Amino acid sequence: MNDNDNELHDNAGRPRTGDIVFDSIKLVGERAPYVPDEQPTEPADADPITIDDFESYADTAALKEAWGNRGHTDALTLETESDGNKYLQYSNPAGGWLDVAAYIANDETRNSWSGERKLTFRLKNNGSNNAMAMQIGTADGKYFHVDQKLDSAMPEGWNNIEIDLLNNPSLTQSWPENNKGKPMTADDLAHIKEIVIAGNTWNNDSPAVNFGIDDIRVIPADNADADSGSSTKPETPTEPSEPTQPTETPDYSADVANGDPATCPVTFAPADAQEPSEPADSADTSGSSDSANANKPTDSGKPAGNSTAAEQQVASIGAPITMIAAVAAALMVAGAAMLAWARQRKQL
Repeated sequence: MNDNDNELHDNAGRPRTGDIVFDSIKLVGERAPYVPDEQPTEPADADPITIDDFESYADTAALKEAWGNRGHTDALTLETESDGNKYLQYSNPAGGWLDVAAYIANDETRNSWSGERKLTFRLKNNGSNNAMAMQIGTADGKYFHVDQKLDSAMPEGWNNIEIDLLNNPSLTQSWPENNKGKPMTADDLAHIKEIVIAGNTWNNDSPAVNFGIDDIRVIPADNADADSGSSTKPETPTEPSEPTQPTETPDYSADVANGDPATCPVTFAPADAQEPSEPADSADTSGSSDSANANKPTDSGKPAGNSTAAEQQVASIGAPITMIAAVAAALMVAGAAMLAWARQRKQL
């Protein structure tokens, strides 16, 4: 408690004594309960942002001017592929950390990554077993670092790279030292200041670092799966093949009808129970016409060549049936003759 009326007290405010009672202090209004480190609400209409596709640069000098914030521009060249596509080529024969950077803080269309969830780019691997390093700088002075190893695990040539921006243990704060190793949060994405590209030597036997970069973009969550930057076309689905007709079981009903099951039962072995035939002698390469046509279908639909076990069994009972029929016919003829002889004798 004090008295700030300086004019009444010769410009010298004096403290006063007494008691003040406070009661029923309230915060009027409604809000969600406070949760520490809770991520703010993200815009639902976030669009993909192209950071640099390198098509706008007329030559290497223009590229170096845009990416020359850290110096070291001797490592940069603008390359053009046979189809006209332009990309940044990084080359550091001596190895070691050598960085280049581009400011984007003054570009309102690109410096806010709110709602974005993935950093994507194309990386041309030279197979040096070193690394391409990238850092993302924010407006409050934080830098988040990620390495892409240029080893055999990544095919040489162009590769599509995707880096999760939030809570990614591979993309962590490298500066300042306090909170080093902490992943990015949604708050960090609100104001992006700088993109840093560098070579990072991991292979001391071959320190040179060479790689190409193209199409640096950030994409929101709803584009993360649909727009991965991959140029691989889906394979054309093949037409389903026609279902194979099942092999028909040979019709032996006529053979069964002609036989008497009580006296000459006929049993047929299933076709799939036959033992496979022995393979032909490898030395016999003459390929006779009989063997060549053994498996060709005949007009009756049955394969030519060796008969089945069931057919052989039917053939083996054919002779007994014929003999029985002949005996029956002879008996009938003899009976008719005796009947005729008896009638003639009675007339006499």
